[in-house]
Amino acid sequence: MEQVRVLLVDDHTLFRRGIADALGEREGIEIVGEASDGLQAIEKARELMPDVVVMDLQMPRCNGVEACHALQAELPTVNVLVLTVSDKESDLFSAIKAGAKGYLLKDTEAEELGQAVVHIAKGGVIVSPSMASKLLTEFKTGDAYQAEATSGLSQRETEILQEVAKGASNKEIASTLFISENTVKTHLRNILEKLHLANRSQAAAYAIRAGLVPIQDEPPGHGTTSTT
Repeated sequence: MEQVRVLLVDDHTLFRRGIADALGEREGIEIVGEASDGLQAIEKARELMPDVVVMDLQMPRCNGVEACHALQAELPTVNVLVLTVSDKESDLFSAIKAGAKGYLLKDTEAEELGQAVVHIAKGGVIVSPSMASKLLTEFKTGDAYQAEATSGLSQRETEILQEVAKGASNKEIASTLFISENTVKTHLRNILEKLHLANRSQAAAYAIRAGLVPIQDEPPGHGTTSTT
């Protein structure tokens, strides 16, 4: 894979520079720009067309959720990874609804952050373990809900939705299920249409809500859980 082009967005300059130094040392990642708020993020993304935008939530002028909405509407190929101190379910849900492909807490290790950036650039979705556990706790309502949630999907579509929730990219899903990437993309479009969802990250959250993928509880800061 070519260099993953990353735009960093955070209103704290020292923290932003620390992340830039940490990610810049990782092979396969190139820091192409920085911004201090959501409005600058949108402007820089238009100019630089990064693969991944690593963005805080709480910022002046335009917050991370608002910026994510704007980026997904104007530049849908740009992937947003939220990096925040907020462990509130409401912030997680808002970010996912806005189209964010990842949600990590700021106590994430530098190596794990680098892995998450590459994973998202390949089409994956990733959430910190403590937040994924909260998704499961908040939404899991048992087998009856699962049956209802997937009743409109074919067996193959359900399998693909499960792989999406595990954090697999289209290429990985194709390899696992012995189908082509184009077939995976077609099924994903059908899944989104049937479930009335807007994007891949919403599909991952939906699958977690339906209990399609078991999530092991882990203490914060100990690894990340892929939920694409």
